[in-house]
Amino acid sequence: MVINKNLLRIGTGILSLGILILPNIGYSQGAFKDIDTLLEDNKVEETASRYSSVLLSFFPERADRLGFSSADFLLNDRSEFRHTAALSALRSLQENLKAITPSKLSDGKQTDLILLESSIHDNIWTLAQNRLAEDPLYYTEAFDAIYDILLKKNASPIRLQKALYSRIKALPDVAKQAHKNLTQPAPYLCELAMERAYYAYLSFDEITDLLLQGVEDDISISQTKQDAQQAKRAVKQMFDLFKKLAQEKNGPDFRLGTERYQQLLKNRYQIEENLSKLEKQLEKNFNSAKQNLSEALNPFIWETAEEEVTVVDGLNDLPTIEPLEKKKGKGNRKKNQKEIARPAQDFYKIASRIESVPSSGNLLNSISEDAEDLLSYFEQDGTLSTGSIHFSVKQLPSFYSYTTAHLFVPPYGDQGTASADLFLRLPSGNKLARKEQLNRDFNMPVRKLLLSGELVPGRYYQTAAASGLSSIRRLYPSITTAHGWSAYSQRLAKERGYINTKEDILFLAWTEYRRAAASLADLRLHTKQYSYTNAIDFLVAENGFKQEEAERILKGIASQPGEAVSYIYGLQTIEKIRKKYAKKQGKKFSLADFHNLLLQAGNIPPSELEKEIYHLQKQ
Repeated sequence: MVINKNLLRIGTGILSLGILILPNIGYSQGAFKDIDTLLEDNKVEETASRYSSVLLSFFPERADRLGFSSADFLLNDRSEFRHTAALSALRSLQENLKAITPSKLSDGKQTDLILLESSIHDNIWTLAQNRLAEDPLYYTEAFDAIYDILLKKNASPIRLQKALYSRIKALPDVAKQAHKNLTQPAPYLCELAMERAYYAYLSFDEITDLLLQGVEDDISISQTKQDAQQAKRAVKQMFDLFKKLAQEKNGPDFRLGTERYQQLLKNRYQIEENLSKLEKQLEKNFNSAKQNLSEALNPFIWETAEEEVTVVDGLNDLPTIEPLEKKKGKGNRKKNQKEIARPAQDFYKIASRIESVPSSGNLLNSISEDAEDLLSYFEQDGTLSTGSIHFSVKQLPSFYSYTTAHLFVPPYGDQGTASADLFLRLPSGNKLARKEQLNRDFNMPVRKLLLSGELVPGRYYQTAAASGLSSIRRLYPSITTAHGWSAYSQRLAKERGYINTKEDILFLAWTEYRRAAASLADLRLHTKQYSYTNAIDFLVAENGFKQEEAERILKGIASQPGEAVSYIYGLQTIEKIRKKYAKKQGKKFSLADFHNLLLQAGNIPPSELEKEIYHLQKQ
């Protein structure tokens, strides 16, 4: 979520790296078997075009993110009449899809159809959840929409100001709709909405300053300030509303429940696994990640033990090896109480000792230079094909920087620029605060994970390679496969020797452990096996997470249910396919060729990925 053009002068790293040329992107997408296939393929494209019109008409905030510049000047109309009309239009599209015969489609269009169906079904399901009355976060998306305008690098300064101005003038209407419509929201979601409103309020002066740039006459300056203040008051009004609703007792449960959660996983993430089977997979993955973290901690535990060695009669006693967090003796434990391993506690202690490596210059340029070196590294060792790719690394706008250290934003659809953007939160505040942020967000292990997971060969590289895919694959990709690729890229970096020090391996193990814990908590929370308190206990009491980190994980689970699961499912899908493909290829197996096939397929549903890779391989 984040991007900006005018902030380029604050510090931007834009570099040209190698050359990525992928032949036959999206197999058979331009071919057809006969006239019936051509006609059927056209039905898919026609429905996709109508879908774009529906998004433009009813969901301009989303259409804006997809690249439709005509939506820049509008916010969603959050009224019951508008939602009813949107639901009717989407159901009409659904009927169109039912009239399409998949077996008559060309190979590539069959997969495009599945992506289009998933996106439309998810929209219908989401509208049916009565977001107007129940979801306060739906109203805070208007804050995101305002700041999204800053992210569109293809916007001229004049157009940017006009789009910002129109959206801040519409914000008071969003506040009125929130007061009118929100009748039965979950208190916990109101707490999250209140937090977002707070950050929007704190950072709103940034918007005001941008609106005033280039405005010279006193009347226009006065009117601009007045409209900006009115919008800022609207943010404050929503904050007060969310605060009031968050204090309501016996409010609705924010958890989805088994049936709704299953439907969400199917439509939004293309995960059709039986929930019982899926939970067993996630639990197995969590136990494996926990073991890996414990093993990654071992070298540091040895070092700590050696530091504590004392000298007796001139000789070093042999060290006694035990975790940094010493466990209580049996006499201090309650009877029959199990001793629980909590590697998270040990990780926190080790992580606090690791300091960032001072960069020779601008941090944004430094990250870009690291990405350039990493791309060359992967090209030379046969992990990736040689090619050309343009990187753009920028500073996060203040609203987003309150909640995240980095944010990748892909290109804005067909109407946007061909290059993607990675936004970073730069250290701020006094000298001590800046050093603390630098150590936490940009120490060397964290930087390596950022570079591999987000830049090369992560989301950025993958998105740049997808420029030749069909518009459906670029506009409505599978989130699960995209998340899986990012997680796979980090593991790949370790496999290929980029993530190689004990500190690097420890932070990778921690990232995967945290991800595994979040996925298991996600499923158990939304299927109502866990209450909020149970989930906190699972993370804090059972596994040693810090309270504040556990709360951050649960905020993500509540606001984006299923997302944590999608990382694990996507990663496992890619690794299974690679294993089978490598076995079948034998000595002919090439890692670069396999990655090219994945990139040519794009972020398609996990269930379709293996089939499409083998079709591509035969071409």
